[in-house]
Amino acid sequence: MLFHSTTFLIFFIIVFLLYLKSNHFFQNKILLVASYIFYGAWEWKYLGLLLISTVTDYFCGLYIDKTQENKKKYFLYLSIFVNLSLLGVFKYYDFFAQEFTDLISVFGVSINPVFLNVVLPIGISFYTFQTISYTVDVYRGKLKPCQNFFDFALYVSFFPQLVAGPIERGVRFLPQVLNKRELNFKNFKQGLYCVFWGLFMKTVIADNMADLVDPIYDVNSNNENGALVFIATYAFAIQIYCDFSGYSLIAIGLAKMMGFELMENFRRPYFSMNISDFWRRWHISLSSWFRDYMFSPLYIYFQSSKIFKGRSIHFRHLVFFMVVLFLTEFLLGLWHGAGWNYAFFGVYHSILIGGYYFSKKYWDKIEKNLQIFLTFNLACIGWLIFRSDGLVHSYELFKLIVANWQIDELTIEYTVKFLVLFSGLFIHEIIEEIKNKRYAISYLPKILQYSLYTLIAVSMAMFGQFGVKKFIYFQF
Repeated sequence: MLFHSTTFLIFFIIVFLLYLKSNHFFQNKILLVASYIFYGAWEWKYLGLLLISTVTDYFCGLYIDKTQENKKKYFLYLSIFVNLSLLGVFKYYDFFAQEFTDLISVFGVSINPVFLNVVLPIGISFYTFQTISYTVDVYRGKLKPCQNFFDFALYVSFFPQLVAGPIERGVRFLPQVLNKRELNFKNFKQGLYCVFWGLFMKTVIADNMADLVDPIYDVNSNNENGALVFIATYAFAIQIYCDFSGYSLIAIGLAKMMGFELMENFRRPYFSMNISDFWRRWHISLSSWFRDYMFSPLYIYFQSSKIFKGRSIHFRHLVFFMVVLFLTEFLLGLWHGAGWNYAFFGVYHSILIGGYYFSKKYWDKIEKNLQIFLTFNLACIGWLIFRSDGLVHSYELFKLIVANWQIDELTIEYTVKFLVLFSGLFIHEIIEEIKNKRYAISYLPKILQYSLYTLIAVSMAMFGQFGVKKFIYFQF
């Protein structure tokens, strides 16, 4: 059930009308049932996995709260083990089984492992991380466990952000589930704005950019023109941003109409002044999750350990920072998919972040617009690795870019299409960056506002690809 499909439109209208007519108690029950219907529409068999995570973390949270201090950690470990096991088995088992088989075959050993050959359960990377953050926060004393199972189940399965985030923390989102929510015209209007702009980003910009990207990045493509790879790489940078940010905006908008405030997931990342700033603006809910639940605890652990005891504090800080940064970014990359190109995408960004901190005093002296330009281009190199079909494929694409350019009719056609699609996004983003606020168009004079709304609506009617292409992050 895609956000940009007629089926979802009918589904949401029914849910929203029932929601408006109900009190808080029944609103939560309506949303819970709607969330399970929404998820079950993809593949009802995987509802069991969602329920396993929900039940596990509900009871782990309760027992962490009421168990003796020295035994709390066992329920935390149980929560982490169950959730990561589900994620590991369904997302990574086949990949690593095949890699291990290929590795030992080099030494003349042949095995025939059992492969699951299952479709990746949609959203599993998101809701498992969401529930892990809940039990960790209960363990840390930042959050009291939710007593009502059905309210907790709604926290885990809330349909606008269930399958692709934002990844919400219990500290922030559970109070909104437990307490009465305010429904007013201002929230409805702002929510509608987010949905409207998110749909435009997805159906017009992202999906039409995909038509430029997919033929060139197809591993079976016979393209030998580096200029097309160059354009397609920048097109993918815009595609993945509009696709994922568009989804997040629609989710935020739908939730806002119903009185919920989801966290901001993107903050104009292509205006970042360095690669560290990029990750503070890109997929904020995921990058902050890795910072708070992996990087910081690991760094504190290593700092308190006896490793390199006797060395200078500066040396220890440097070594631990780089090791933890590398491990965090490696796993963040691998979180995106079972493939070495995703892992190397993370490694690449760990090198960039480490390089930035080593050269910060020099980098910060560069003119601001040049910083933004360099950061954007460094990010685009990472997107080439990310979008390729593997490390060998990314290497072949790099070779084409640096060695074989042809300016032909197709190149010109690609360039024109890219610039036309990019221009509308750029104007909107630069207004938001200057204002440093969401809802950029609403700050314009009324006549200009409604002219742009009309133009966007006409563009969606003429060029929008509704219900055709899934959101990119559904595969993660």
